[in-house]
Amino acid sequence: MNEVISFELFSDLLRETFDRGQEFTFIPSGTSMLPLLNGTDDKVTFSPKPAHLSKYDVALYRRPSNGHLVLHRMIGFTHDGGYIFCGDNQFTKEFGITDDDVLALMTAFTRKGKTHSVRSLRYRIYCRRIVCMMKYRRIKAIIYHKLKDSQE
Repeated sequence: MNEVISFELFSDLLRETFDRGQEFTFIPSGTSMLPLLNGTDDKVTFSPKPAHLSKYDVALYRRPSNGHLVLHRMIGFTHDGGYIFCGDNQFTKEFGITDDDVLALMTAFTRKGKTHSVRSLRYRIYCRRIVCMMKYRRIKAIIYHKLKDSQE
């Protein structure tokens, strides 16, 4: 059953779960983290946020501009110590996310009944590859749209 709840209720559930020493699991929606996460079937497991994120961490954060909850990969740092985030299926970077905006850190994901840890070697190789390919996804999108426009 899919249910839409307020940010306040979600935040309270998250905090209560972490206070009990448990991890928090839910099914995210959207396509921004494809191919890693299918926004209809895959489950994501979170632990409390660390003091600071590391490059390649996937975090759940609240977007300061509009309050939306976002699940994206941290791909770098700004000069003022903020984070740069981007979805695995995107090429537009989001700047200026701070530790105060981060709610939780992804520790595992479950696809087709099998749970995968973010500490596995296979996952760490995937992270580096997907971030390196980001600039090529932008070029691919530009070419695709130019070809599509020329056919119309």
